[in-house]
Amino acid sequence: MFGRALLIALIAFFAGAGLSARAAAPQVCKGDACKGVFAVGPYLMVFFATQTHEEGTAQRYYREIPSFGPTLLNIEIAGCEDDPTRPPQFEDVKDLDVEASLYWGRNDLQRPELLKTFRAHGVAAISFDYDFQEDGKYVVAVNLRKPDGSDYHGEHMFFVIAAADSGLLLAGVASAFLLGFAVLVWRLRKPVTPQVRPR
Repeated sequence: MFGRALLIALIAFFAGAGLSARAAAPQVCKGDACKGVFAVGPYLMVFFATQTHEEGTAQRYYREIPSFGPTLLNIEIAGCEDDPTRPPQFEDVKDLDVEASLYWGRNDLQRPELLKTFRAHGVAAISFDYDFQEDGKYVVAVNLRKPDGSDYHGEHMFFVIAAADSGLLLAGVASAFLLGFAVLVWRLRKPVTPQVRPR
């Protein structure tokens, strides 16, 4: 009986830990892959978001923004795929039309909602602000258009998670719920063999 209870507790714990891992998935990113680099055709773009906090310090985020409020979104052309270390020269971008759009997806079942669009011409970096008030998945979609008609598209996904520290709490609540449900099912189950009547 103790072994069965231990097995149920372990199943509940790992199920809760799995839910927590899914909730905290944006934080799994490591190393240079976290630095907001994404491709738009032959160009390598860098995305980062900046928030200024009450104490006056400005924090830069690439993949996860841990608080609501006014945020500056920055998109820069960092280089080309054939030479990612070389910053773009004026000649490389002077004829480019750049369009950046911010989308919000409450969940994967709904079509993303367009929040803001920003357009520029002949620049290697653009910035626009947005006041985040909702948790969720956000996407910055970038379109680059050359005078010869070449059109390139790329996207960078990031997350706004104002309650980022709640992953452990979510795992605990899910574990307690699953454990309680498993104990309830175990107590309500019918015995496999009929009980022997006393003589």
